Amino acid sequence: MWIVVLLAIALVVLLWKFILVAFVLWVGVRVMRALLTTTAAHAAPDRRRASRPVPSRPVSRSVQVRPAPQPVRARPAPARDLPAPDYLPRWTPGRRLDAGREHAQWQKEFDLAAYFSDTPIRRGTARE
Repeated sequence: MWIVVLLAIALVVLLWKFILVAFVLWVGVRVMRALLTTTAAHAAPDRRRASRPVPSRPVSRSVQVRPAPQPVRARPAPARDLPAPDYLPRWTPGRRLDAGREHAQWQKEFDLAAYFSDTPIRRGTARE
């Protein structure tokens, strides 16, 4: 029990500036709220709204006319319904796998050729 009391006293001693600032802010907010509620918030408006007279008859509205119907145009067939051209290959999963393998083989051959080339710019070396 005494340890809790000693810890509370130590916190108050260490943080007295923050506690004082918080208390001053709290008092300031309370005073401002009291001033606002007594003056501006409950002030009666100087003039009242003019009440509208009750209409004796409903206001007539113009008759809405439907727009003239537009002629129906024939729509072209969507592209997905057209047959695929013969010169474009179909990308099936097997073709995608083959293309990936071909690219990997080409990359391997290119890297080996670049590594063993006699040019000054090799893989991993700086330009001279």
